[in-house]
Amino acid sequence: MDIRKTRTCERCKAVVPLDQVRLYPKDQNKNLLVCEPCCGELKKATAGEIVTSKTKNLSAPSFLGYFCNRCNYNFRADKNKAGVTCNLSCPYCGKNDRLEIRKAKPSATPKVPPLSGRKM
Repeated sequence: MDIRKTRTCERCKAVVPLDQVRLYPKDQNKNLLVCEPCCGELKKATAGEIVTSKTKNLSAPSFLGYFCNRCNYNFRADKNKAGVTCNLSCPYCGKNDRLEIRKAKPSATPKVPPLSGRKM
């Protein structure tokens, strides 16, 4: 066996060929060099643990309508993300100097009075 093609398992201290060495995460910054049997044992030992996400969940998206006066393009964007996780700009022309919040449109269906009281 060539010495350059072998590594020592950091768990059981056995000398194993390089193709049988696995990296197993020890913590956020370090990995363990372990052999395949030790890697299997470590995976089984941590299989019951549930890894939770450390990021907090975002609130439900609430979209606002925007209008670009430069290119006359209507679009909508999540008001919770606009300016925080992404810069608000027109997706069509890429500019942000002439953006306006779009006014709510009146309903498209006209109101019809009820049929009661009408003669047919």
